[in-house]
Amino acid sequence: MKNNISKNLIEPIFNFINNKQYDQALGQLRELLKKDQDTNLIFKIIGSIYINKKEWKKAIFYYSKISKERVNFEISNNLGVALYKLGKFSEASIRFQEAINEKKSYLPAYENFCITNKLLGNYNLSIEYSLNALKLNPSSNKIKNNLIDILNYFEPKDNENSILQANSQILKLNLKNNKNKFIKIPDLKKIINKSHEIIENNDLVLNYPHTQIFKKNTLNYECERHLQIFAEQKIIPKFCFSCYKVQITLNNVLELLRLYFYFNKLNLNKNNIRKCIVELRNNVTGNYKGYIFCKSIDEAENIKRLINNDFSSEKISVNNIDIKHGCTEYYEEFKIYKNIKENVEDKIYQSKWKNIEKAYDERNLILENNRERVFNNTIKLFNLPDFLIIKNWLIYARVIGDKSYKKIINFDPNIKNLSKLEIQKINDRKKYLIN
Repeated sequence: MKNNISKNLIEPIFNFINNKQYDQALGQLRELLKKDQDTNLIFKIIGSIYINKKEWKKAIFYYSKISKERVNFEISNNLGVALYKLGKFSEASIRFQEAINEKKSYLPAYENFCITNKLLGNYNLSIEYSLNALKLNPSSNKIKNNLIDILNYFEPKDNENSILQANSQILKLNLKNNKNKFIKIPDLKKIINKSHEIIENNDLVLNYPHTQIFKKNTLNYECERHLQIFAEQKIIPKFCFSCYKVQITLNNVLELLRLYFYFNKLNLNKNNIRKCIVELRNNVTGNYKGYIFCKSIDEAENIKRLINNDFSSEKISVNNIDIKHGCTEYYEEFKIYKNIKENVEDKIYQSKWKNIEKAYDERNLILENNRERVFNNTIKLFNLPDFLIIKNWLIYARVIGDKSYKKIINFDPNIKNLSKLEIQKINDRKKYLIN
């Protein structure tokens, strides 16, 4: 059997692949399998085509037919990608490890290994390999941001890297033994400006694009899944009928920051998921919001009452505190869905929708992707990832003309990393600014 394929046979196949004419390429490759050609190379090319076609099981089938001595770091990495996409995170991690062992400088395998082990809850392992990857490529945003994400769930003991050092230093800024439910503005100002100094002193160049701060529990709400089903099928998933949110709408970024610190201290019986955001959706009023996720209207009403009492006792005013049913995106299509005074599931949800949801889950491997994934509580402390998101809030405030940020910071929110499209998107929020 030949160990290579002649140029005149292989060149047309690569032309098909380069033009994304995958079926034509597969046809010619299958013809080559009938001849005395290099089957290992053919299986490798077929596996790569199925990776591009996102047909993960077929990719694994053909890669697995390659003899062991011909499996290289790229094949191991691609096998890991296919296994990852099928939700087989533990098996994927092994393949990424094999790729790294064969080629210590192969950054894609490090990236994949770190992300996979983050999802598995192997935070120490993910951090270890993230640090090794950053030694290879100190400017990799993908590796840096994955490392920063882990700091939402885990506090490393060793701080050998400047990112970890900055996180450790920022964690020490949390006010201890402070019984006030709401942070005082001088304390807030001190914490935010000191955090900026820490970033500067550690010479960190970070591009962390997130604009929402989540404080999570171990529940998986699968909001991306639900919204994608709605976008594709214009139906509301069944889960969303038991989803309620206490929404706090705020006037400016200063109020949002005080709410963030309040959320960190807020103790709820079920440790409800909460988040603070700046609004970026089109045609949705209100620029600054906080949400607490609830599983029933009664729970939402109780939490709303608690929050109202806390705000009233401290004489802190907000734009509005209200209860929402699920996501705003559903309201235009199903107007009665936002009615919180009655159960509207029977009036909206149709029996055939169950099969639509099932088909979506099967097509997108939803159950498989959740099987091994670990959902942990986030740390309810001010930390590096939270500060980086807060910096994005301050940039947002500057762009829309919310001058309350000037009461908090001594530095200038830098907008140079924003694209023209991002600036325009934020500019469009000016009409919702409350002076």
